[in-house]
Amino acid sequence: MRILHIGTDSFGGYGGIALYNRELIAAMASHPEVDEVVVIPRIIVGECEPLPKKVTFVSAAARGRLAFLRAVRGAGSGFDLVVCAHVNLLPVARLVTKHPLLMLYGIEAWKPLRDPISNRLLRGVRGVISISDITRERFTGWSHYDGPSQLLPNSIRAEWYGIRPKNLALAARYKLEGKRVLMTLGRVVAAERYKGFDEVLEVLPHLDADVSYIIAGGGNDVPRLQRKAINLGVADRVIFTGLFPEEEKADLYNLADVYVMPSRGEGFGFVFLEALACGVPVIASRLDGGCEAVLGGQLGQLVDPTNPAEIRLAIIDALASAKRIPEGLAYFSYENFERRTHAIIDGLA
Repeated sequence: MRILHIGTDSFGGYGGIALYNRELIAAMASHPEVDEVVVIPRIIVGECEPLPKKVTFVSAAARGRLAFLRAVRGAGSGFDLVVCAHVNLLPVARLVTKHPLLMLYGIEAWKPLRDPISNRLLRGVRGVISISDITRERFTGWSHYDGPSQLLPNSIRAEWYGIRPKNLALAARYKLEGKRVLMTLGRVVAAERYKGFDEVLEVLPHLDADVSYIIAGGGNDVPRLQRKAINLGVADRVIFTGLFPEEEKADLYNLADVYVMPSRGEGFGFVFLEALACGVPVIASRLDGGCEAVLGGQLGQLVDPTNPAEIRLAIIDALASAKRIPEGLAYFSYENFERRTHAIIDGLA
């Protein structure tokens, strides 16, 4: 069996979707009946990770839009399965097949697509694989899609994380010695203000003075949040890391006493799994996919992001909790992700 994966980014990518695609590609390639997975990326922003066996990575496709289209056209036929790894790439996938398998992640699939052609092409997809139930429900609500669909939530390789002593050099860099630390990690961009940074900032003045808040990540919305922290009188308690090296991520999580992200638009929230894999108590939203990342409250607390008092009380409670890695996190293990992926391939075959 040969599989073609057409996506935004994967190897050499940054962020949750790129990581999800890498894991998906690896899981597909490990299926005993799969001979090759050809990957055509739209962008590559960093150094590529080692490729799994049986994966052919067409890096030249990321040189621009025309190069991407040429690579897709040049892939030809002969594929048993074509994976369209982003809803906005449906017109491109259509160049190769009439019936791609469509991957859904989050808010990009929660409302009608900007491209009317893509909205029409949805009717011909071979099936839909969604990262979360809330994304599937919102997608089918507006699209009226009634074909086959399955869930394939994120995976976490817990061995990459773990509970570690605080990195003293990192704590000194951010002036966190003797502090209790809240943390939210994500892209800090105006288009994603649903992440919950504002909501945490607004309750920070009502928490003890030894509580600091790390906003881990960079983006064009940082200046606005910096001004907000000043206006709230907590600028000395808020740390903006900017973009940070991937190898520092586990140490950053281990600086935190609580991971809090009262968001409104997360399709899933892989960051919750990362924090849990570091033993950090987590607070998620009951209004989006974060609820599913903590198994409906089994792995962490759920709050209403529109209720500051609820967020504050949850933080106080979580600050009093000890660090531990919950056994239920194994539900999201890579081994389970791989098994679910193989079952999807078997069903399609």
